[in-house]
Amino acid sequence: MTGGIFEGFEDYRTATEDDYKDTLTSGMVVFDANVLLNLYRFNSTTRADLIKVMQSLGDSLWIPHQVMREFWRNRESVIDQLGETPKESLTKLDKARQDAEEAVRAWSNRIYLPEGERDGLLTRLNGAFQAVRHTISEQAAANAHPHDTNADEIVAALGSIVAGRTGAALSPEDHDAAVVEAERRIAAKEPPGYQDKDKPDAEGRAGDYLVWKQVLLEAERQPRDVLLVTSDGKDDWWRRTKGQLRGPRLELMAEFRRCTGHRLFMITASELIRRADSLTDVHVNPESAEDIERVETTNAEPIPVDVAKGVVAEIYRRLANEHDSLLPSRKEYRVFSEWIEDPLIGGVLLDYMPAEQAREWIKETELHHNLDALDGRGPYAHLVPRRYQTVDEIVVAACGPDWHQLPDSKGVVPNHCYATNGTDIRSVCWGRESPFDELLAIASRVQDPAHVRPVIMVLQHAPLSDPEYYASVASKAGFDLAHQQLELRPNPDYVGQ
Repeated sequence: MTGGIFEGFEDYRTATEDDYKDTLTSGMVVFDANVLLNLYRFNSTTRADLIKVMQSLGDSLWIPHQVMREFWRNRESVIDQLGETPKESLTKLDKARQDAEEAVRAWSNRIYLPEGERDGLLTRLNGAFQAVRHTISEQAAANAHPHDTNADEIVAALGSIVAGRTGAALSPEDHDAAVVEAERRIAAKEPPGYQDKDKPDAEGRAGDYLVWKQVLLEAERQPRDVLLVTSDGKDDWWRRTKGQLRGPRLELMAEFRRCTGHRLFMITASELIRRADSLTDVHVNPESAEDIERVETTNAEPIPVDVAKGVVAEIYRRLANEHDSLLPSRKEYRVFSEWIEDPLIGGVLLDYMPAEQAREWIKETELHHNLDALDGRGPYAHLVPRRYQTVDEIVVAACGPDWHQLPDSKGVVPNHCYATNGTDIRSVCWGRESPFDELLAIASRVQDPAHVRPVIMVLQHAPLSDPEYYASVASKAGFDLAHQQLELRPNPDYVGQ
């Protein structure tokens, strides 16, 4: 007896349009936690489109208990992260403004431009940046999501969609056994979930496998094909060729077929929306797929964590050796191009992504993560050889040697903490000089009338332009004012080479 070309090799066959349609209507469609959490990151049109598609699935939709657990465990941190995004953008905007001011001053000096004309140009320049800042702040306020679940429209929509369509938790015995199996798979690099090996706790490392185990059990209980909709692009779920997703890992497809007798399909959320008109009866905005893909790409982990840390450490070492904590905008393109050609940076990244994505990855590392690291924050804070003043150093400079930060009181937007001298408590806020009125306004949000007079610390690369004026404005608003020059100091947590 002879078989066809796919006999014994069924899992190599590319899924067809009909495969997806049949599974969407008569199979089981599973959304993972990152898709649900990304609802907070999408714009309102995209969010509405994805919710419409989910609603159209009816009883085909099923959500594992572990997915809902991860949704609730991470929901508030996602909302908080989105609240930090405007601050990060404003920091980058301030850097661009400083570069632009520097360029205007250098040009005006070269041509001996009268001081009045130069100041007029700088005023217009700052006005343009202020207008953009105002727009970013307004947009951030309009897009903010409430922590209160009773006021959260996303929670309300999901509550209706998943009602009666979520799985039960594993029994304590089965859960413990699944965590043990997840650890075994991580050690053996067996999918899914082995790329979560760097997560600090066993529960976190086991998350992907717990989802997988619950999907297998439900598909055994209700034997049918499964379509997993995900925004997780890691290689411990996907088979990939030259950066392109080709389908589920062959090991996962074989395990699913062995346990259930049915087929496993996977699709990204962006691809589902891109093909929604042909796969479902739902019409969506053509731009929604691009919005989802943008979010998926922004939040993706394109390379293993340990590899990423090695590349980041090399980038930060180069910056330190060149005595640059941040690259001037005019220098970025040239340096990024050189790094793409460098075997220790681009040579590593190009094994995981195309050149243009590698350039964006480098840019994000230098502009975004580096700013956090220089302030002692973020996943790469231990990789910068030097960093700016710590919170404790800021508190002492702002309040005096008898003051220290209250534990767990540090917050962002604005950067602030509460400090004590053992008797009194006061809020300490810090940020850059420009624009001072905005720093003052956001500092007002975190002051507590029950505490002693709050203080604003202005951190600058150069001395304050008009300290008496700022002190007067701060005093009228009920704040003390302190200022200190930003200074790169040896990083005590540095673990680089």
